[in-house]
Amino acid sequence: MVVIKDKDSSVASFIEQLEVAFHHFDLQRCDAKTLYVTILLKYRGQKVLCDFIYIMNHQEMYGAISINEHYKHAKAFIQQHFHHTLLYSDELQLAQNFMKTVHFKRIVQQLANQFPKSFA
Repeated sequence: MVVIKDKDSSVASFIEQLEVAFHHFDLQRCDAKTLYVTILLKYRGQKVLCDFIYIMNHQEMYGAISINEHYKHAKAFIQQHFHHTLLYSDELQLAQNFMKTVHFKRIVQQLANQFPKSFA
């Protein structure tokens, strides 16, 4: 479980209050360049599922919220609780902050074990 805090962001008040918790990881959904992690966005006892998608590009990794069946629910959750339209820059910040967690580091290790040539 991680509480996201970013004082440099223009949406810090929204990001500071949002809890991002690891929910599920399925290695079968991933490939050598794409990683999916299911997380929970939590606020005041309410929560919503969403997936972060990370794309590996030349030794760097970029992440955002995956546009799938959970996406519209995550956007509605942010709008309902924070009166804020979820922006791509918000998604990038949330995904980047999640990259600093122990859960994410374990997941990347699993991916590296599955696709060692991509991580060499």
